[in-house]
Amino acid sequence: MASGVPRRYLSSTGRVSHILLCRTRIAPTLATRFFTARTLTTTNTTAPAIESEDPPRVLPHVDPRFQYGDVIIIHDRKGDRKLIGPLRKGGFRDNHVGRLNHDSIIGKTPLSTVQTQLGAKFSLHWPSLDEYSTSVKRQASIMYPKDATTAVHLLDLFPGAHVLEAGTGNGSMTMYIQRAILGPGSHLDTVDIRNNHSLQAEQNIERFWRGMYRPGVTFWRSVGGLQRVIKRLTGEDQGQNRYPGSGSGSSSTQEQDTIALNKDEKPMTALELKRKELTEANEVLPSNPHPKGHQYDAISLDLPDTLTVLDDLLPLLKPDRPMCLYMVNMSQVLELVQWMRKNGTGYSVEKVLEVGWKEWSVRSAAVRSKVKGRVHVGGFGDVSPLQQPSSTSSGDGTQEAATTAADNIPDDAVGWVCRPLHMPIGHTGFLVQLRRNSASSPEESNTLIA
Repeated sequence: MASGVPRRYLSSTGRVSHILLCRTRIAPTLATRFFTARTLTTTNTTAPAIESEDPPRVLPHVDPRFQYGDVIIIHDRKGDRKLIGPLRKGGFRDNHVGRLNHDSIIGKTPLSTVQTQLGAKFSLHWPSLDEYSTSVKRQASIMYPKDATTAVHLLDLFPGAHVLEAGTGNGSMTMYIQRAILGPGSHLDTVDIRNNHSLQAEQNIERFWRGMYRPGVTFWRSVGGLQRVIKRLTGEDQGQNRYPGSGSGSSSTQEQDTIALNKDEKPMTALELKRKELTEANEVLPSNPHPKGHQYDAISLDLPDTLTVLDDLLPLLKPDRPMCLYMVNMSQVLELVQWMRKNGTGYSVEKVLEVGWKEWSVRSAAVRSKVKGRVHVGGFGDVSPLQQPSSTSSGDGTQEAATTAADNIPDDAVGWVCRPLHMPIGHTGFLVQLRRNSASSPEESNTLIA
C-alpha cells in the first residue's frame, strides 16, 4: 500500500486511482510515481535545469554522437522519415507503434537502431537541410528546396560574401544562404517585419546541426519594414528604436506633443497607437555592424511588394552584382518589368525562372510468368517470400539466416519499373534575377570600403 494515501483512494491492484489522484492533494513525488502523463505537471525545485544537462556543443561532423538538444531524423521500416527533437532528458515521442524515449538515443551514432516499448525499430540520422527546412516548425510560408537552391545559384554566392535578405520567414532561405557563404569574413543581414516569425527563424537556425549556420547572422525585426533597416544601414537612422509619439513614459515633452500619423497621413486612433506601441516593444534594430559605405555582394528579397524598396536598395548593392526576387505569380513579374521600364532604374532583368522538380521511382519487381510460384507477387509486382525468414544455428554457434524463396529468383525473372511519381512538385513561385548595371555614384565611390 502506498504510504500516506488513504485506502479509499487505492484501486484493487493497490495503485492510486487515476481520477481520484487528480482530485486529491498528494505530494508531487507520489503523483509522479503513480501517474505519468503529458497533462500532469509537477514542481521539483531540486531538479537540475535542462541547460545544465547539455554537454559542450561540438558540431556533428566533429562528434556525430547524438546529444541532448539535438534535432534528428528517425526512419522506420516503411521508409517514413520523421523529425523529432530537441532531445531532452526524460522526453519521449509517442507513435502508434509505441513510445520512443529520448534517453535511449543519447550517445548513439547515425545509422544506429533504437526500439520503442512495443519493439518497433527506428534508425537514427542527422537531418539534411532539405528535410529540416520543410519539416521544422514554422509560422510563415517556406522557401522550398527547389527554389532555395536555385536562388543561391542566381545570387552567385561564394564563401566570405556579405548578403542582405528581406523576408526571413522560418529561416529556410537564411540557412541555404549561410551554407553557401559561411567562411572567414562572411555576414548575413536578414530582415522581417514580424517579430514572432523572426524569433522562430532564429530558433530554427540555432537547432540545426547544433547551430552550425548561426554565426555571422544578424536578425533585424523592424516595424518600419525594410525601409527603416536601410536607413539604419546607410546611417540615416542613428539608433532610436522607437518612433516619435509612440507613448513612452520617458519621452520628452516635444516627442509627446508630436502627432503620430498612419499610412494615410492621418492622425492615428487610440487603437492604432496601442497596437503600434505593443508592436514596437518587440522591435530589434541593432547598431549598424558595417562600416560607412558598406555594400553587399548579393540581395535576396521575398516581399509582397518589392517595387517600394528597389530604388533604396540600389546604393547598397555592389555594381554588376545580382539580386534575386521571389514572386508568387506572373502578374507581379509583369508589374516589375513595366515599372522598371517606366522609371529607368539601375537594374536589368537577367532571368525569370519557374523551377519544377519531377521525382521518379526506380525499383525492381518480379515478372509473374517467370517466378513459377516460388514467391508471392503483389498487385504492383512487389515480391515477398512465401515463408518468413528464420534463423538457424550453425555448428560454431553463430546464427545464419535461412534461405527463402525470394533469394531464389533468377535474374531473368527480375524486372525494373521506372516511372514518375504521381504527385510531382508543382508551381510555387517565380525567381527573378536582377543585376545592377549602373556604376557607383561619386558619393558611393568616396565612401566605398574595399
